[in-house]
Amino acid sequence: METKTRMSCEERKCRILEAVRRIFSRKGLEGTTTRELAKEAGVSEALLYKHYPSKEALYQAMLESCDGEFMGEVKKITSLESSTSTLVTLIHFMVAALLRRRVPEVEIRLRLYLQSILGDGEFARLIIKQKQEDCSVISKIADCIQAATRAGDMDPSPIPAALRALLADRLAFMLVSEHLPEKPAIDFGVSKDKLIENAVWFILRGVGMKENAIRRYYNPQALELLSA
Repeated sequence: METKTRMSCEERKCRILEAVRRIFSRKGLEGTTTRELAKEAGVSEALLYKHYPSKEALYQAMLESCDGEFMGEVKKITSLESSTSTLVTLIHFMVAALLRRRVPEVEIRLRLYLQSILGDGEFARLIIKQKQEDCSVISKIADCIQAATRAGDMDPSPIPAALRALLADRLAFMLVSEHLPEKPAIDFGVSKDKLIENAVWFILRGVGMKENAIRRYYNPQALELLSA
């Protein structure tokens, strides 16, 4: 009897997450009411709140439910020793994963963020705060910038490593947002492979890496095989 009740609860939570994914992507976080979410999921608002105390908590659970294998890749890369080579690997992984749509539910994440900016921005601020405090990729990029600086692979910069890491993340985010429509908003004039390679070069130079260090460590074909 206990197993049956527990499975029923898990199935209901999965149903809720599947349903809210659809409505969140259509209407955004601020534009969706808990009543609409409950109706879409086929449950009462009271039951919805029993499982998830807020829309933000529900959204976070939705993302965590589909991260799975991808987060395993992230942890594998962020567990590498901080170095110039790891910095190159991280930047390539970040840009390629976004542009190749390997980040789970990347379109929903982008649309919700952009819709929030058009509204009161509360959800966008929450996401950025989480990225700055909890995102292992951003903090690892900052650590790698410091390691590369000690190795002599970076040009001097007045910009703190943590800010350079966040700016690198934001640039990659804006680049992929241009590809939200079926026909990208901007014609970059190159193939997706070349766009990824050029964007990685641009970001690495932006965070201060010397060109000779990029040429020494950046092999996009080898990194693609590594992440395949």
